[in-house]
Amino acid sequence: MGDEEQRVHARIHVSTTIEVASPDGNVEAQLRDLSKGGARFVVPRAVGRVGDTLELFLPSLGGEEITVMAEVIRSVEGADGHTVAVRFDAVDPQMREPLNDLIEVLLTATGGGQRSSPRVAKRMDIRYGQLGELRAILDDISRGGLAMTVADPLVLYEDLEVTVPDTGGDQLLILRARVVHQRAVEHEGHMVYRVGLEFGALRTETRRCLDDLLKTVVESLDAVTEPVD
Repeated sequence: MGDEEQRVHARIHVSTTIEVASPDGNVEAQLRDLSKGGARFVVPRAVGRVGDTLELFLPSLGGEEITVMAEVIRSVEGADGHTVAVRFDAVDPQMREPLNDLIEVLLTATGGGQRSSPRVAKRMDIRYGQLGELRAILDDISRGGLAMTVADPLVLYEDLEVTVPDTGGDQLLILRARVVHQRAVEHEGHMVYRVGLEFGALRTETRRCLDDLLKTVVESLDAVTEPVD
């Protein structure tokens, strides 16, 4: 596995309005993803080219704005506007703690979006089945459930046991979950299945371990330089 595959890419999916200062003036944007390494947002018009520097004004828990300098690494025009991915270049030391606080709270709150449990996106190998004999790829995980990619279709509303390792690859949690949705997608010329699972009732200790895992993944973003799609 190469360095690119081993690098941790994690972000919190969230929807809220932010302000972006570009060379052509300020514009409102809809924040989509947020991490310690960068962000992704949608704007009605282009706000710069790849390599340009923008200033982002993010909300904070204390009411003041969090100001971050960011470099445009991707800008794609779509039906709902321009989707822009940025990498944070400079976060004022006084702003870093409010930014970290905001990210931590978004792990356990709605984050202003429609999801009851914002997701942390991280791709890694996991196992499922009663004996953990089947392999899957974790796509994202939250306090309420997870999404994974599998080679063969599952049974809707089937109950499963999923083994999720920690970031070092060691077994960490065995979680009981139910298949709540599934769709077939094409990947490298063959069909795979994107499956959504909802966690059942978790014991207090299991819930604490899951929260610790989510926080660990986000904290590992200090080494991440680019948000993922």
